[in-house]
Amino acid sequence: MEKLLFSEEQRFTQWWLWLIMCFTLLAVIIPISISVQQEWVLELSFSEQPSSVTETVIAGLVTLVVMLGIFALIFTFRLKTKITTKGISVLFQPVHRKWKQITPDSIEHYEIRNYRANLEYGGHGARRRGKSGHAFTISGKTGLQLQLKNGQKILIGTQKKQSIEYAMRKLMRGEE
Repeated sequence: MEKLLFSEEQRFTQWWLWLIMCFTLLAVIIPISISVQQEWVLELSFSEQPSSVTETVIAGLVTLVVMLGIFALIFTFRLKTKITTKGISVLFQPVHRKWKQITPDSIEHYEIRNYRANLEYGGHGARRRGKSGHAFTISGKTGLQLQLKNGQKILIGTQKKQSIEYAMRKLMRGEE
């Protein structure tokens, strides 16, 4: 029977991400609002073509819908990590549909370390980068670095440094 040693779920909830999204939405909404107000409410025409405002509004609305779709997608991302007595399981939703399983006998070495997502992996998310290997991160700068016996490197981001360290010690010693 598997015993759960560690469990964590992370999401993109950084304040600066919300700020970027708000400013991006405002950059689309404000020009559309000004254009509609000037042309339809104040009846000021800056163009000889009456369809220019309609085209601006349609283009703006399409842009707005696409942006909201992208923002919704960003907030569906989840990094789920479980460590049981049988091994490590990682799932980065919605990118992956199945859990990635890592057994203790496939691990050559592990360490809890600080990393720099942008420099080492090109940012947060499910990443693959040459010598650095695979990375599954959402935020922060602490992760579980695995060196597998087949030469593959995997970094799993965590916000629970002490808990994952304790779980890994138990897993690698075969303790329950």
